[in-house]
Formats: sequence, C-alpha cells, structure tokens
Amino acid sequence: MTSTQQSISVEPLVTRIRGHYGDLPASERKVGDLIMDFPGQIASYSATELAQLAGASKAAVTRLCHRLGYDGFEAMRRAARDDQRAGSPLLLLSGAPETADFTALASRHRQQDGELVAQALDSLDAESFVASVAAICGARRVFVAGWRNSQYLAGYLRWQLIQVRGDVHSLPQAGETIAESLADLNEDDMILIFGFRRRVPAVAKTLALARRKGAKVLYFTDRDAGMEGAADWTVRCPIRGADALDRYAGVMSCLHFFAMGVMREMGGEGRARLARIEQDHEALHEFA
Repeated sequence: MTSTQQSISVEPLVTRIRGHYGDLPASERKVGDLIMDFPGQIASYSATELAQLAGASKAAVTRLCHRLGYDGFEAMRRAARDDQRAGSPLLLLSGAPETADFTALASRHRQQDGELVAQALDSLDAESFVASVAAICGARRVFVAGWRNSQYLAGYLRWQLIQVRGDVHSLPQAGETIAESLADLNEDDMILIFGFRRRVPAVAKTLALARRKGAKVLYFTDRDAGMEGAADWTVRCPIRGADALDRYAGVMSCLHFFAMGVMREMGGEGRARLARIEQDHEALHEFA
C-alpha cells in the first residue's frame, strides 16, 4: 500500500467527499450531497436505496465509492459505521421525520435515560467497585482528569469527593500542562481518568503516563472504547440513545453511586471533614 493510500484510508467519509467534490460529475454529486446531509444514514441503506433517494443510478454510487478510494459500496458503508462509532453528532443525525408532539418526545427521553441508568449500574462489577473505592479513600492524592464532555463529568465527581476527603485535584488545570501537574505522581497516588467519546489523544497518553509512574488508575469510559488493560479498573457506561447527542444520565448515576461508596468508606473521617466544611460555610456566610 502506498503512503497516499494509507493517508486516504483513515479519512472520514465526509472528508473524502469534500476533497473530491469539485471534480464529481453531476450524478455522483447528487449521491455525495445526500451522504453529506445525513452521513450516518448510509449505514442502513443498500446501494440501490441510496441511488433512488439521491435520484441517481446505482452505477453512480459504485463510481463514487471507487473515486473515494473504497473497494465498493460495502466498504464505504463499513467506513460510515466506523465513523458513527467515533461519536460525531453529524454522523448520528437521522434523516427520518421526527414527531413534534411534546408528550411523546418527553416520554421517549425519560425511557431512554431510565434504560441507560439501569444498564450502567447493572454493568458494574462488585469486586472492582469495592477495590477502586478503597483505593480512592486510601490514596495520598487523587487526580481527576477529563477533556471535552468528560471534563464536566470529572468535575462533578471531584466536587462530590472533596466533601469527604482532601487532596483531590482536577486536571488539566488552566494554563498548565499535564506533565507539570503529574511530575511527582507515584504509587501512593491515584488518578481517575474520564475518556468518553469523542476522545482526545491526551486520554491514552495520560493513562500510559500514570501506569508508568505506578499510580492506581480508574478509567471511566463508554462501551466502544479500546485500550484494554490500560487501567487498574475500567468502568464502561452506555451513552447511546436514539438521538444524535450522547446521553450521560447513566454516567451521572454511576458517579453518584461511586461518590456514596467513598462517603461510606471514609466513615468518621469523612463526617469530620463534612463538619469542618459546614462550620466554614457558616463563618464565611457562603449561603443565603
């Protein structure tokens, strides 16, 4: 395989279409326009169906596949499915008409979130849960790292943990690099890493750095993530529903479950910290 072919093979489907768009004949451009409007939908169509929807011929679909560097339509459809798993909302949009009925939408929303909460809790391993909670309580310092959507999830768990134990630090800090924050990380420390799609390269690199330094690692991620064995404990929460945007109700419930586990494990020490926090709240008049 040539270097040019290798570079093409990793390009998303929509990127390939845009790169060739100016050179596409009219018939192939129709197919390309349809795919770019709802690129994820190609995974559920046959070549004949795609041609009919685009108002083009099946031969035009086949020519477009080859022009974009695919062996055929099935190869292009597999690429579209791979792009969907990466989590782009564009790839998850549906071209099907959706009801505008508020009651129906709210009911579907409630049902999907309820299912994700149940799946997230059902997927937890009791032994791993107990061991990771004990590690959080016993570590000298705890670092909580997250990027993009994972950042607010990491921030939520950190806020819960600091109620009952000190030395819990968020990463990355504004204006700092990960290396500066973790230069002294060692086997007495623990890091909780959040890597829900779409993951940035820093997730895998931080996992690897923490392992090299001997820190305990708890990794929260989705079911499509790879990196098996990259952490001491891995919690995989479902985040996919029927909508274009990922859903985090199951993740939040799981994090609350972990926070309550830590609170129970911290016992009297945790209650004493809570009492000190409340005293300082009163001294500072922080609440109305």
